[in-house]
Amino acid sequence: MKPTKEFFLSKKIANQNFYMGITALVIGVIFLFLIGNATLFGIGILFTTMGILNKNLKIIKLYPQYLEIKLGIIASKKLIKYDQIVGFSAENKKMIINYNTENNGSKKVKFLVKALEKEAIIELDNELKQKTDLEAIHTFIQTDTKQ
Repeated sequence: MKPTKEFFLSKKIANQNFYMGITALVIGVIFLFLIGNATLFGIGILFTTMGILNKNLKIIKLYPQYLEIKLGIIASKKLIKYDQIVGFSAENKKMIINYNTENNGSKKVKFLVKALEKEAIIELDNELKQKTDLEAIHTFIQTDTKQ
């Protein structure tokens, strides 16, 4: 099934690992020539690879009956039906989605506000308000804090 909307990891967050990896590779080359130690190469390759793979990471996908959240390259997917969602909010620079599981247990999914672009947060907020029919107090829009 094809998603109706997809929300990508923000460019700022996606590029952080890439820049850290390139920096570690450059320092690794310098250390290799100066002291013969190449320990930063592994870390540099790891972070550069993560940065490249994060460039097109779709962290939230909306489908007609449910949403899919995948917070990292190797993270597992969380599938949440819209009727399972009991609330969503933004607190302390984190976005939180509260939902009930099939076994009537309560769970949360948390991710950083800066993981999404501001326009994507507004769009996701509107979509969840429409599909969940929750009260107006449930929102990701922060009025008193900066991202």
